[in-house]
Amino acid sequence: MSLFKNGKMLNIKMKNSQLGYYLAGLIEGDGCIWTPSESKYRTNRVYNSRIIITAHKKEILFFEKLKSNLNGGYIYESKLNNICRYTIAEKNKVIEVINLINGKFRTPKISALYKAIDHMNHLYGLRIDKLPIDNSNLDANSWLAGMTDADGNFMISLEGNYANKNSTKRGRVKCTYSIKQINIYPLTGESCTPFMTKIAEFFECKINYKVDNTITFLAQADKKPFLVKSYFNKYPLMTSKYLNYLCFIEASGYLGRRLTDEEIIVIQNIKNSMNNKRTYYNWDHLNNFY
Repeated sequence: MSLFKNGKMLNIKMKNSQLGYYLAGLIEGDGCIWTPSESKYRTNRVYNSRIIITAHKKEILFFEKLKSNLNGGYIYESKLNNICRYTIAEKNKVIEVINLINGKFRTPKISALYKAIDHMNHLYGLRIDKLPIDNSNLDANSWLAGMTDADGNFMISLEGNYANKNSTKRGRVKCTYSIKQINIYPLTGESCTPFMTKIAEFFECKINYKVDNTITFLAQADKKPFLVKSYFNKYPLMTSKYLNYLCFIEASGYLGRRLTDEEIIVIQNIKNSMNNKRTYYNWDHLNNFY
C-alpha cells in the first residue's frame, strides 16, 4: 500500500517506475481528468476529481491488467456501443495516480491535471506541487508508448502494381506509424503543434495539418524503420496495438525489395489481419506490463 505525506507519494519504487510515464501518455491521448464545477463544491457531498480512460471493448483485458497494477478503480462496459471505460474515483487512489503522473505530462492537457491538483489540495488540505511540463528526451521514458496505445496507428498498404496488376506504376510496400491530434486544445486554446513537432523530430519526419482542426504525425518505416523499432522494442505497447506493431515490423522486412507474387500475398494477409480486420488476439505481452 502506498504511503503519503502532505499528498506526496513515499513509495519511491513506484514513483520511479515507467508506469507513471506510460500512464501520463495514455491519459493525454485517450483519457480525461474530470474535476467537478464550483457549484458542486457547495453541496454536502464531496466530489473527488476523477481519472477516466476510454477504449474499445476489445481492450477490456488491458483495462483489467491496468486495474490490477494500480490496485483500484472500476471498469464500465457500455451496452449501447463498443466502448469501455476505466475510472479512478476513490480519494487515495486519485491522489496516488496524480502523484504518479505529475511532472510527466507533455501536452496542453496538463491544465486538467493542475485543476485536479488544486481541487484535491483544497478538499483534503494537501500540498501537492504542480510540476511543469516534461521536456526530457522522448527516448528517456515510456510516455510515447502510452500516447501511442491511446491515439497511435500502424498501417500497411500496397501501392502500384502490387495493389493492381494492371497498374503501370512500380509496386511498393508502405508501412506507416502515425498519431493524430486536434491542432488546438479547446479548453485552453493552446496549440498541440509543439509536442507533435517533437514526436515528428524524434522519428525524423514531418507533421501534416489536415482539415477539421486536426494535425497528424506520420512516420514511414521505409525511411527510418530502425527509429520506430528501436523505441517500441525498448518501451513496448500494452493494448492490442502491440499486435499491429508486430505486423508492422514483419511487413517492414519486405521494404525496398522486388516482391514475388507469393510475397505480395504474404503482405496482403498481414495487412488483412490488422486493426479493424483483426480477429485473433494474444495478450501474452501483458505479462511484461510496466
